[in-house]
Amino acid sequence: MSPFELEAFETAIRDSGRDPGSFKAQVFVAAANDASIRLRRVHIVSRHAAAQYDASGGSRWTESFARHLARGFFG
Repeated sequence: MSPFELEAFETAIRDSGRDPGSFKAQVFVAAANDASIRLRRVHIVSRHAAAQYDASGGSRWTESFARHLARGFFG
């Protein structure tokens, strides 16, 4: 995960009033059939929920994560 993504991830958690230490992020990278195309997914786990986000386009996944936090998806 890039430093920018990590910062956005932790900021979203703090802004929601939660502790960043209660979330775990794992990044998975795979090559598509065309080896020049890399696919990225970020898997987020908390005590009560888990979600995956497409991160192939960069850091935009953090916006989806922040929306999930605001909607109470992670408790």
